[in-house]
Amino acid sequence: MTIAIAAVIAALIGAAGPYVLRRMPEPPEPDDDKVTYAELSRTRGLTAGLAIGAALMAGIVAWKIEHAELLPVWVLVAGVGSWLVFIDWRTRLLPYVVVAPTYLATYALVGLGALLLQDVQVFVHALVANVVVYVIFRVLYWIARGAFGFGDVRLSGVLATALGALGTDEVLVGMYAGFILGAVFGIVLSRLKIVDSKSYAFGPYMVVGAIIGAAWGSALYG
Repeated sequence: MTIAIAAVIAALIGAAGPYVLRRMPEPPEPDDDKVTYAELSRTRGLTAGLAIGAALMAGIVAWKIEHAELLPVWVLVAGVGSWLVFIDWRTRLLPYVVVAPTYLATYALVGLGALLLQDVQVFVHALVANVVVYVIFRVLYWIARGAFGFGDVRLSGVLATALGALGTDEVLVGMYAGFILGAVFGIVLSRLKIVDSKSYAFGPYMVVGAIIGAAWGSALYG
């Protein structure tokens, strides 16, 4: 029942993606070659695709997560994550107007989970993971500009906060999985001429990696 509820709520959030896209402001420095958010919102089958993707991600985490009190965080990550996966894949941008509110909502839900569990360490671990991972991504962004966008840096904080609430193993697996998926699929897709090897979306791999970390982090690393 918990899995079904989590999947349905995440699906509803995912299905709201086209509605959100239609109302999002365009980037301050528009690129004539990039598709607009309004155009993206009219992609055929988008509502169903985002709903299904969000439901699958939330269902996987709900199936494996140990503390149901922290599941709402992952319903949010799965739902909004489905939007970000699609937007980043099509535009190579992770919009601040989506990531920033998600950041705040993630902290609120982690705080609620810690309160329900009566364990302040849940919140502390989330905060520490956020800071450590954010700093690592900020350094990578500074060293390898072009390989990472600043949207990836912001998103790393969101995902690290959600993963940190679950544990250190989940953070390690979730972050590593994102890099591994990005490297492997980046090479394969660039060889197939589907993406540009010098500029491809990393956000989708980060989101999927985080789902892997949340679902199987302790088992894989421990």
